[in-house]
Amino acid sequence: MLKYMSNSKKDRLNSEEQLFFLDYLKHSLENGFSLINSIELMPVLWPKKKELMQKLVKRMKEGNSFSVELIQLGFSKTTVTQVNLALQQGNLIECLNQLAILSRLKQEQVKKLRAELSYPFVLAIMMVILLVFMQSFISTQFNDRSEYSGDLIMLGLIGAVLAGIYFLARIIVLLNKQDYDSMQKLTKYPIIGPVISLYVNYLLVYDIGMLLASGFSLQKMCEYASKQEKGSLQQALGQKIGHELAEGRNLEKIIEQEIFLPNSLLILLKTGSERKNLSQSCLMLGRSLFIDLTQKIEKLVVNVQPFCFILIGLCVIGMYLKLLMPMYSMMQGL
Repeated sequence: MLKYMSNSKKDRLNSEEQLFFLDYLKHSLENGFSLINSIELMPVLWPKKKELMQKLVKRMKEGNSFSVELIQLGFSKTTVTQVNLALQQGNLIECLNQLAILSRLKQEQVKKLRAELSYPFVLAIMMVILLVFMQSFISTQFNDRSEYSGDLIMLGLIGAVLAGIYFLARIIVLLNKQDYDSMQKLTKYPIIGPVISLYVNYLLVYDIGMLLASGFSLQKMCEYASKQEKGSLQQALGQKIGHELAEGRNLEKIIEQEIFLPNSLLILLKTGSERKNLSQSCLMLGRSLFIDLTQKIEKLVVNVQPFCFILIGLCVIGMYLKLLMPMYSMMQGL
């Protein structure tokens, strides 16, 4: 079992390696290489992943789908669906460029987040050491007292910290999945929910713009999207909206009630423009949403450190109360 897990992890790319993979394919396709030729060169140009790339080349030559291979490499279903749509529409280079930009933005913000959390993390470790020392001191000096107010305060703070760690781990797990159900759950989380909604809005508006440019009608879009990778954002939304349209529901009501479709998209559809102009408008809206997304992510990352300091400050207050409460109780008994 351990061997299987090790091999499975070895055959998947981490986020930095996925960015390299996307960047390489984009540059290779821009220089006139075909997709299969680009992949054939990867074992030579990427010695660190030579064995994995050789396996990929072999499976591709055997006729395996590129989208299936991307899932095996660790890419999310939503990302794979975007690549699959781009392959079938003939705009793979532009799609890879957008995915690389998003991936690079994610990498940059993760690095900033680590830098923001490094100092609070050191303070938290020191605080835990101090807490252990205080607990040992107080239990020795005041073991005959019945004052537990300080303990209750500390237990409450520790519970809050553990709950925060749990929700952070939960968010990371859901973000790695990036399917419809995961994104829907993430939108309900405080603080990060609006950022997730904006991220999904950007992805979907961009896809709609690409499909409109290829001559798709709304109904054909839904049918086409519902045939994509099962569980992905595009597949789930295509199936859901297609079913609602088939039942005769008004498009305006559908967009207003669907959290992943921005109301600004409805304004564009009401203009009655030609499909080509509407496609360009959607792409422009997508770029605007991407700028907003970048700003919101940067603001979120910057605000992480002050929040951590507030939490640490509350824990310090709790430790002081834990120390002073027994002393105060003892003084009252004199």
